[in-house]
Parts: sequence; structure tokens; C-alpha cells
Amino acid sequence: MTLESALVGIALVRPGSVRAAVRAAVRAAAVVAAACLATPGAAGAQSSPPAPGDVAPVRRVVDDYVGLYRKDSLAEWRALFLPSFTATSPSATGGVTVRTLDEFYEAQARGFARAREMSETLEQVTISRSGRLATAWADFVFHQDGTSRRGRLALGLIETTGGWKIASLLFSY
Repeated sequence: MTLESALVGIALVRPGSVRAAVRAAVRAAAVVAAACLATPGAAGAQSSPPAPGDVAPVRRVVDDYVGLYRKDSLAEWRALFLPSFTATSPSATGGVTVRTLDEFYEAQARGFARAREMSETLEQVTISRSGRLATAWADFVFHQDGTSRRGRLALGLIETTGGWKIASLLFSY
């Protein structure tokens, strides 16, 4: 049995997408490792966790995640994400779907090309920051051509030399 057939058999990935899933997992692990190394005390020294920090710059990125999510500003929206970004969601068959930034962005571009109207709103946003890492949890409502779907999401953000960037998205309808 090959690795691909085993992963497809347990519904973790779609057939033919093992390479992409492995690359996405390696990139996600690299982001987590970099975040750990960039956090004081990560090398094993015992220290107290970083102070919570100001959430205002993180809030701006979360606001832009929704505010720039329009057909005319989709390229600006893409700039909010790290190149190694992954979007992960449960699939209808019980497995998990993992998309790279390119895959996720192209899916959004196709949606805007087909839809007359498409947007997303966030409700009950909770932001937590510890040093250069942050998470944002929210209920979301995805609107497309007069219909709406509700779900829950979590954004993982990291402070880079270029400011705060979205490293990951977990979501479920």
C-alpha cells in the first residue's frame, strides 16, 4: 500500500493531492517552528510566557480580512496571508481538506467571477495575543447571491517584519 492510497483510504486527502497536502503540512510545521523560535524562551530556557500585548494591530488585519474580501480588492486581500498559509476545513465525507494559499485564493477568485454578490461578515470576534502570535475566533456568515451560510473560523496570525500576517485558517460550516 502506498502512502497516497493509505491517506486517500482514510479520507485525509483527495486522490492525487498527497504531494500538495504534504507540502502544506511541512509549511505549516515550519511556520509553527519559526514562531516558537521567535518567541522568547522557546529554546528551552524557563521563562514566563510573553505578555498578552496590544490586539489593535491584529484587529486591523482581521477587519481587513473581511473589508478587503471583495472582487475589486482581492489582490490586496491576498497580501494579508503568509506565502505558507494553509486553510483547513472538515469535508462532507468526514475527512479534512487542506488548501495552500494559491488553492484558497483561486477558489475565492472563481467564486467572485461566478457570483453577482459575495461577502463575509464576522460576529462575536475574540482575539487573543501572546507576543508575536495571535488567534482570532469568530462566527462567520458567508453571503452569496442572496443566500447565507453560517460557520465558525479561527485565524492564526504571526507578527513578521512586514507586520501581522495570517498564517492559517480553520473553518467549518
